[in-house]
Amino acid sequence: MKRALPVIPAITLCALLSGCLFQRKAANPPPPSGQGADSKSRQEAFRESVKDLAKKIGAPESDIAGVAQEDMTWPDSCLGCVKAGESCAQVLTPGYRITLRVRDATYEYHTNRTDRVRLCGQSAVPPGPAPTPAM
Repeated sequence: MKRALPVIPAITLCALLSGCLFQRKAANPPPPSGQGADSKSRQEAFRESVKDLAKKIGAPESDIAGVAQEDMTWPDSCLGCVKAGESCAQVLTPGYRITLRVRDATYEYHTNRTDRVRLCGQSAVPPGPAPTPAM
């Protein structure tokens, strides 16, 4: 009986250790399927809008400041920005509304989530503090 006493703690210790070794650790769940891509598409849409505006108005990209960027679902393939004489497929199109500012004017861009940017409007900005330039 005395000999069995040291064996019991050893067996208990082995059982505890094996339970720890074989316990499955819950892995962090992967991000939702579009989360990483969505962030990248937001950044790309912003960069493409800045690049397009710089080309259209002849200003350096460093002079263009981002004011706002909103998720949108446009009602058509023209991104809610139909030009005269243009036909647009009536299909819901996810994208962004991006507002940019250069000196005393703001510019509104509509984008999809992949490769299209459209300048949809321009307006004067009342005097006030300048936003931080785009990086």
